[in-house]
Amino acid sequence: MTPKRYETAILFDPELPEDKRKDFLGKLTGVIASYQGEVLKTDDWGNRKLAYQINKRTNAFYTFLLYTGNRGVVEEVERNIKIFDGILRYLTTVHTAELKPAKTAASQEEQQSLPETPDSEAPDSEVVDSEVPSAPSE
Repeated sequence: MTPKRYETAILFDPELPEDKRKDFLGKLTGVIASYQGEVLKTDDWGNRKLAYQINKRTNAFYTFLLYTGNRGVVEEVERNIKIFDGILRYLTTVHTAELKPAKTAASQEEQQSLPETPDSEAPDSEVVDSEVPSAPSE
């Protein structure tokens, strides 16, 4: 059985120094590893405008953490997030989408060398009206 994948969205305080943010993410990586999990992807979106103010802040630093782990990993990750002072909001979800493999230089060259073929299965422009039964007249 493969372990479940989780994604945690973390909104950091925009005034938090980058080194503290990186240290905290490193700590979370250690927590995940202690639950026989691994961090599959860390995606930093940078400073973004919030839809509404949170703690009188209009911006936040968005980070998405995609990881796996055994039972209890989410609770421990969220416990560490609650303890840390520089986080405005967080949300953890079960990640069900398939991961796209990273493109390598070889696969990009293969795609460029393939000839383009016209779409022969495109529908004709002719539209056929289907017969719709009418309501019985009285």
